[in-house]
Amino acid sequence: MGLKTIEFIENKQEKGWPFANSEYFASGEYKIHYRIDAAKGKEKGKMFMIHGFGCNTTFYDELVEEYTKKGYRTVRVDLPDFGFSTREINEIAYKPRVDMLVELMDYLDSLENNPDKWIVVGHSMGGSVTLDIADLDLDKVKAYMLYAPMFMFNVPKLLSKIFRMKWMGIMMDTALKYVLPYDALVKAVLLIATMSPRYIAKYDASLAADSLKVKDTGKGLCYMSSKASHPAYEDMKKIKAPVLLVWGGLDLFVPKSKVKKLSESLPDSTEIHTIPLAGHCLIQNFSKKSAKYGMNFIKTNNL
Repeated sequence: MGLKTIEFIENKQEKGWPFANSEYFASGEYKIHYRIDAAKGKEKGKMFMIHGFGCNTTFYDELVEEYTKKGYRTVRVDLPDFGFSTREINEIAYKPRVDMLVELMDYLDSLENNPDKWIVVGHSMGGSVTLDIADLDLDKVKAYMLYAPMFMFNVPKLLSKIFRMKWMGIMMDTALKYVLPYDALVKAVLLIATMSPRYIAKYDASLAADSLKVKDTGKGLCYMSSKASHPAYEDMKKIKAPVLLVWGGLDLFVPKSKVKKLSESLPDSTEIHTIPLAGHCLIQNFSKKSAKYGMNFIKTNNL
């Protein structure tokens, strides 16, 4: 009996697909997938949420539920090559992801008469992207929330060229083709990320796997890795807006040395918390605790 494989799906990129609240923002040759969840009751503010490596907008499901019921409108966005946004391949007219995210925020602001400023939320690699945005010192942003931020490495030129080679993309697509049919393998990775067997036992693996079945995901991940970089630690003290930083005590993805270095690199006013029993994906199975820290941060800083 042979191994099961998946057939890659076309990225439809149209309103209402794959979720009822799916929207697409065009920027150059890219289409960025995003979802808006309205505040329940009177709106108190708005959040712009950026996911981590290999993730998609569903990884914020629990945290969105917590913040919307507390009066915050949330906009969660898929980075290029992830979720249901455009896959980058060698033929694309490249555009930096931070530029597109800022354009999306500008566009959404243009739809309002008196737009409030954003609270930008980043998890894992999305935390690194959030700090890239913080480095721009945008007037449209009033605070940053970092949940288990994890930096990509600054890719050397030679390695960048290797990532862009055709065989690398084919190899990555092939690996996905043989891994994704097996829910047990997907859940094994998520178990390491959450450190919660109880949560993963009830988790629908398709939430994580379906977006990885989009055509050219492997090629896109290689292309994205060829452009990888992270913000400079020495620039972080310059961040003017309030910053919340929440770590998981059982995080196996971010080394303790990196936790210490980033914690010490941010402004002295940064509010820092650790959830002792949480893993890397603390925004999922520790969403209530994560949101509690967020709401206290908002009240403390009069946001």
